[in-house]
Amino acid sequence: MKWRLQFNLAVAAFGTALALLVFINVLLFVSLDKNTQQDRYVVHTYRVLKTSNALFSAIKDAETAQRGYILTKDTSFLTPYQHSIAAKNRLLVQLDKLIKDNKVQQQRLKHIKSLIHQKYRFIEKSLSTLHQSGSDQTIDLVNKGEGKMIMDQLRLAFQKFNTHENRLLKQRTYEAQKSVNTLKFTLVYSVLISILIFAITFYKLFQKIKVQHQQEEALFVQNEWYRQTMYSLGDGVITTDVNGNITFINRSGLHITGWIFKDAVGQPIETVFNIVNPDNPEKNSNPALMAMKENKIVFLAKNTQLIQKNGNTIYIDDSGAPIHDREGHIIGSVLIFRDITEKRKTEEKLNLIYNQSLDMIGVANKEGYFISINPAVTKILGYTQEEFLARSYFDFIHPDDIERTDNEKHTLFENIDTLDFVNRYRSKDGTYKWIEWNVTMVDDLMYAMGRDITERKKAYEMIAETHKKFYQVLESSPVAIIITEIETRKIIYANDSFCLLSGFDQKSLVGYNAIQLGAIKPEEAEKILKNIKEEGGHKRDIESQLKRLDGTLIDVLFSVESIEIEGKMCYIGTFIDITERKKSETNTLRMNLELEKRVKKRTAQIEKQKQFTDEILNKIPTEIAVYDSFEKYLYVNPKGIESEEIRDWVIGKTDFDLCKLKGLDPALAEKRHWSFQNIHKNESVEWIDEITQEDGSTKYMLRILHPLDKKKKFILTGYDITQLKNAEKEKTEYIKSLEEMMFMTSHKVRLPIANIIGIAGLLEYDLNKEELAKIMDNVKDSVTALDTFTRELTMFIHNVKKKL
Repeated sequence: MKWRLQFNLAVAAFGTALALLVFINVLLFVSLDKNTQQDRYVVHTYRVLKTSNALFSAIKDAETAQRGYILTKDTSFLTPYQHSIAAKNRLLVQLDKLIKDNKVQQQRLKHIKSLIHQKYRFIEKSLSTLHQSGSDQTIDLVNKGEGKMIMDQLRLAFQKFNTHENRLLKQRTYEAQKSVNTLKFTLVYSVLISILIFAITFYKLFQKIKVQHQQEEALFVQNEWYRQTMYSLGDGVITTDVNGNITFINRSGLHITGWIFKDAVGQPIETVFNIVNPDNPEKNSNPALMAMKENKIVFLAKNTQLIQKNGNTIYIDDSGAPIHDREGHIIGSVLIFRDITEKRKTEEKLNLIYNQSLDMIGVANKEGYFISINPAVTKILGYTQEEFLARSYFDFIHPDDIERTDNEKHTLFENIDTLDFVNRYRSKDGTYKWIEWNVTMVDDLMYAMGRDITERKKAYEMIAETHKKFYQVLESSPVAIIITEIETRKIIYANDSFCLLSGFDQKSLVGYNAIQLGAIKPEEAEKILKNIKEEGGHKRDIESQLKRLDGTLIDVLFSVESIEIEGKMCYIGTFIDITERKKSETNTLRMNLELEKRVKKRTAQIEKQKQFTDEILNKIPTEIAVYDSFEKYLYVNPKGIESEEIRDWVIGKTDFDLCKLKGLDPALAEKRHWSFQNIHKNESVEWIDEITQEDGSTKYMLRILHPLDKKKKFILTGYDITQLKNAEKEKTEYIKSLEEMMFMTSHKVRLPIANIIGIAGLLEYDLNKEELAKIMDNVKDSVTALDTFTRELTMFIHNVKKKL
């Protein structure tokens, strides 16, 4: 009865407050609507003033344009005049619409329109007078003052018009502010009154309701909180009575066991929570029952599995505990468990990675001992696990690396991870391995991963040695060679032959470019560089002039190839002094008659020279083959095919025919066919053939395909790199043999070049011009071919050493 009275009082209070709120809202709506209307009037007045000012400004623009055109006759002044006409018409239409409800302003606007019409008619009259009678009469017309009089009348008319609108603006602004103040007053007092009524009514009413229902609300919240907390836990929870029958199971427990709530409640714990242990099949006591029996917390044994309702088996981890009443009597048990199947799978995968990893993985403590290592440690260093764990890791570190390693360890103690730290570990056989470490600190333990980089270190040392030998080869070359950095165009190397050719020493060359040294003209240098770029970074047989240190000019023939050195793109250029040859060409006209008598003799000499060149190619210990554009053989040396009969047979045939004849793997021919397809994209193509020998071993051949004669012919060179693949010692010996071969080959090829040039200079004056030209062309072709071969062979050796 008391509760009903309180309810009626609450309804009455709420109704009163609601009626008052409706009344206040109606009052607020009326005030707000009035305020909005006043704001619209203020905005409308501003728009009228803005449009009026813009109209007067357009008229002034027209007058300014008129004066400018009359004084200068510059037609560009007519453009703002035309714009002002368009703006005037548009603004008059807008202004007419804005004041359509103000009759006084309409009368003023009508007068303004008349004056504007007079003004523009006068401007047109002055412009017409200027076109027909000239500037003097136009200026006289303007000086009469008609235009100024109209403009003064317009200024006065606009002033009256704007004064009226400003008066309206002041009045409307005052009304709008007054409306806003009224709205604020109404809003503030209505809110205060509403809050006061609601506060008094509901405070008295719900103070009593709160006291009456406080205890039962607290009890309900507490019970519901515990129930929802237990039901929402991520772990499975099962409670039983003292007999082991289930009284509660939460959502996670239902999901893990595969049961539903109504079927599980009331069941014996062994039925729903059915567990087995493959490690101990005879002992599978339920932890909930054991907890009540022993009156203590009971944990499951490792590898315990739960049989779900559908028969599936999963790994679980759980614990059981007894439940006591206030007197300490056991009234049931609680079982908390979780599905750890995925965790077990993850652990198994991690163990697999740990055991199968090729990198060394271990865990060490702060005292300097490893407490766990993977099999890779024993495999790389040769120690057994017991031998390695029994000693401090400092016992295995090279004496020169102990101090650095100890400093890195203390840095690690400051929670700064070790990255790419390298030191040397002693193997069981007494040798040292270079190990690269990445280590992180977790809970006072160091988790380390190491990689054996011994072979990589040796490779770096081999590259450095190769780099050194590369410059030694350049230094010993009789050809003048310089290396220039492409980006800066500065010379970074010049051999002794170039210094001898140019007269400069290395110190005055390195760090400067040819233009700064005055060795070449700037326009000539730009022309040559442009030509090289258009040819894809390489160019051969460029004729130019080089200015020596003493100021003399010499004619040179040079070739350029792009190459990467120590991460920078460079040009390597070779120079040949052709001054004497140029002089010889100048005297060619005088030698025509003398050459006619010696054609046969010179032809025989050239043929002999060709035979001599072929003999060189046949004796070179490198496989050389020449193809036409249809991938057919034009020439192959004995190193490429030992049998003379097969060499004669293969001319005009393809590699597919050769593989079929010799019973070789067609994949070799496929590789060469692929290289011909890609030669159109690249200047040269490289690949390695793997050839199975009769004794079962594998022979590795490095092939390099180069285009000749504008890609109408191609030369294929093959180099046996089997020793480079098999052992480091054989790599070193092979590089040495290649360098010796390059030196011998260059020496032998340069000798016939010198002979040919010498013969060309000693020709007697007994041949005609045509025969001399033909002979000289043949001599040039022989010299160019031999010289090209020498450079290609040199670059090939450099590339092989760079790769190794």
